[in-house]
Amino acid sequence: MAEKDKLAVQRNKLDVALELTHLYYSERLVDNVEQIQKVFTRFYAIADLVERMDADDFVKLVPEELARLWQVRN
Repeated sequence: MAEKDKLAVQRNKLDVALELTHLYYSERLVDNVEQIQKVFTRFYAIADLVERMDADDFVKLVPEELARLWQVRN
């Protein structure tokens, strides 16, 4: 296997916020730039919060069925 195939792609919180904002507006009309800024800021803040959270605290925020899967894997 090639060495580059073994590398995991890491995304920082800016990448995550940009991609989520893009996905959010892929199905919606944009009213104004301030609206995009507000949505991006929220996604960035969420990504920042999640990055700082302990895995056990994070699992409390996800739906129960996903939390059970997390508990089974750990």
